[in-house]
Amino acid sequence: MKYLVAPDKYKGSFDALVASEIIKEAIFEVDKDAEVFQLPLADGGEGTLTALSKIFNAKTEEVEVNDPLFRKIKSKIGFFEDKAIIEMAECSGLLLLKDHERNPLYTTTYGVGQLIKYAISKGVKEIIIGIGGSATNDAGTGMLSALGMKFLDENGNELKPIGENLIKIKKIDDSEFLNDVRKVKFTVLCDVTNPLYGENGAAYVFAPQKGADENAVKLLDMGLRNFANVSQEYLGKDLSLSSGAGAAGGLGFALLAFLNAQYVSGIDYILSASRAEEHVKWADIIITGEGRFDKQSLSGKSTIGIARLGAKFGKMVIVVSGSIDCPFEEYSKEGITSIFSIVDMASSLDRCLKEAPRLLKETTKSIVNLILRTKNL
Repeated sequence: MKYLVAPDKYKGSFDALVASEIIKEAIFEVDKDAEVFQLPLADGGEGTLTALSKIFNAKTEEVEVNDPLFRKIKSKIGFFEDKAIIEMAECSGLLLLKDHERNPLYTTTYGVGQLIKYAISKGVKEIIIGIGGSATNDAGTGMLSALGMKFLDENGNELKPIGENLIKIKKIDDSEFLNDVRKVKFTVLCDVTNPLYGENGAAYVFAPQKGADENAVKLLDMGLRNFANVSQEYLGKDLSLSSGAGAAGGLGFALLAFLNAQYVSGIDYILSASRAEEHVKWADIIITGEGRFDKQSLSGKSTIGIARLGAKFGKMVIVVSGSIDCPFEEYSKEGITSIFSIVDMASSLDRCLKEAPRLLKETTKSIVNLILRTKNL
């Protein structure tokens, strides 16, 4: 039996590469004659750098940058050919903060700009950037500030590039902006289609997940509207309602409007770059998974991307997930044969997270045993 093992990360437990190793080991323990190909996936969020570095055989480096709260950290960046790979979650991600530190009024994308500046110093011609998993709602002002742009209040004072200050911006000063940025092609991996502001915008849809309360959401949305107006005056065009402008707390808007970035589907890009279609054709069984499979997964996450590809070629697709919150009628339409949860509902969440490797392995062994028994009937 030929197995394609193509999971995403199990957030809070392990990344996609570790997940694929656990699943592979479980398969071999049950099916001694198995052939296994590992294809760790990502969709633009956490794990994107790892996935693309494996696909492109990229060399990774560590760079000192600012985290979402301006503290110094080491962040990774990948290089191959004349291209760089940046994962914004590496420097401006929600997982870098403790629960009590999460508040998008005070977080920044400054670290993303620092990574871009470092990549440009290396002479790259294209930067591939995954923008999922952010802790921010600064509309990309942090990123632009790190590249030399200044945002001024009504008195001409420079503002700290955080969400709280968006409402105060009256003028953009580009006198010290890094001109070499304009020579670089930016390819943004993202599956979010939200506009910058409004009820479907960055603040109302995503800020609560990052620690914003009701009042903070309102202030952030007003700030995003203000920044859109100031940007329109500066740029001579309005891209605030463009698809994806609200991604990563408005970082998507800054990339589109100020850096002329090209948006592509994260999972589609990774599936194409990894020649996933060839591997799907080869396999008899596809095993994928993620930490939580719910209706949001159907909107373009890695699991649904590989499932749709599997369905195209009539393959059995099995999802092994931490938890499930999606009706059979909905996920089966997308080509998923079945979904199995590794979570023991009688156990606490903390225990399930700690024992996730064992739970994933045991569940996979049970699935493979069922497949082999069914095959021999």
